[in-house]
Amino acid sequence: MRKYKIELVTTADIRDFVKIAESIPGDVKLVDGNDFCVNGKSLLGAMAAVEWNSLYCVTEDDVYSLIEKYCI
Repeated sequence: MRKYKIELVTTADIRDFVKIAESIPGDVKLVDGNDFCVNGKSLLGAMAAVEWNSLYCVTEDDVYSLIEKYCI
């Protein structure tokens, strides 16, 4: 399991992240600091997740090169 701390600020960031997540064959989850999670391929889920205090992208694969502009 890979876990990346990310930040999605604008609506454009959210749409772009979801588009990238949809291109990843396996599961992509957005997780907060308390392990609450939503589907990272869901636009609605990603929009809700940006309100969390901390946001992580969790995947089976190394996707850093795809999402590095959102990693902090």
